[in-house]
Amino acid sequence: MRTKTKPPLPSKQYTRDSQWIVRHYGKLSLEYPNKWVAVHKGRVVAVADDLGAARAAAQERTGSSDMPIQFVDDGTIIF
Repeated sequence: MRTKTKPPLPSKQYTRDSQWIVRHYGKLSLEYPNKWVAVHKGRVVAVADDLGAARAAAQERTGSSDMPIQFVDDGTIIF
């Protein structure tokens, strides 16, 4: 019988940065419409047209892979 393994919980920093994105989403959608935005320690550290490029740039700039990367819709793509 297989045992169920739960995925690890996100770090506290990841959770804080995710909440930061929610609080600042309106401003982000004006500054970075229809872009992937990576946030680390309450700062936008990378912006790109595709997820892979945003992830790579964010990891290069911060040395970390533990950060939320969110697609910021300006309202024309996601209804």
